[in-house]
Amino acid sequence: MKEENFGEHFMLDGYLGNKIFYIILALLIVGSVGVTFYKIVILKNYQIVAEVSCDPSVEQCFVYECDPTIEECSANPEENISYYKSISKKAATIYACEQTEKKLGCNEELSCTEGEADCAYIFCNPDQLLEGEICSE
Repeated sequence: MKEENFGEHFMLDGYLGNKIFYIILALLIVGSVGVTFYKIVILKNYQIVAEVSCDPSVEQCFVYECDPTIEECSANPEENISYYKSISKKAATIYACEQTEKKLGCNEELSCTEGEADCAYIFCNPDQLLEGEICSE
């Protein structure tokens, strides 16, 4: 009858178990990074939020006033005030728009086209202002 050294056999299995664990962990990490890369870079599955022009006579706009301590301002005070709203638009839609000749929804500035999913304007709401934001009257 052959006598086996139980301790050596047990240590080998422990080493093999650790190796398998780390291989599976590495595969999961690589898979997770790969899926994230595919969703973000290839599919462009994320929202872009940008500022676009706004007409304060028709819409509730955010107000931006030129700050002479940060940038060069005009001598005319009316030119130092601009109005904007935000737009939230899917990055894949922007990319697809830029590939077309008509450029509907992304020509001079971003816009939501009729019936476009995952596209919305964000107007100024006095109840939800962040620090430093001002609404038009």
